[in-house]
Amino acid sequence: MRIQEYLVRQIQTSLDDVVRAARAVPEDKLDWSAGGLARSVLSQMQEIAVSGAFFLPVIRDGSMPELDDHGRRELMRLRQSYDTLEKCVDAAQAGNAALCAVVMDLPDARLDEEVWLPLGGGMNLTVAEVIGKHSWNLIYHLGQINQIQLMLGDRAMH
Repeated sequence: MRIQEYLVRQIQTSLDDVVRAARAVPEDKLDWSAGGLARSVLSQMQEIAVSGAFFLPVIRDGSMPELDDHGRRELMRLRQSYDTLEKCVDAAQAGNAALCAVVMDLPDARLDEEVWLPLGGGMNLTVAEVIGKHSWNLIYHLGQINQIQLMLGDRAMH
C-alpha cells in the first residue's frame, strides 16, 4: 500500500467517524455549549466543513493561502454560512473528496517537501505531515463531540 492510500483512508475514516458522532447529537442540542463558552457541535462541524478545502492548496501547491484580517473574516463568513449540520456534512465531504483526490495523485517525492504553516506560532512540516494534521484535526473534533454527548447524558458508542 502506498502511503498516500493510507493517508486517504485515515482522512475518510476520520470524517466518517466525526459525522456519525455529530449526527447522533439531538438536533436541538447542536448549538449547545458547555458553560456557554465551549464550542458547540455545530461550531466544530462548521470548521470541519471548510478544513478539507483549507488544506487543499497547502498539499497541492506547497503553500498556505494568506490569512490576513480579510482572509480570516472570509473564512469565518464561509464557516458560518454552513448553518445546519447537513450543510456542514455536505461541504466537508466535498472538500475531503477533492483533497483526497489530490493526495492520491501526489508523487512520493512531494511527501517529503517542507511547507511552512503560520499555525501555533509557525511550523515547518512535510506535505505528508500536513495531510496527517488534517486527519488529526478531524479526530480531535471527534473527541470533543463525544465529550459533548457524554455531558448530555448519551453514553452510547456512536
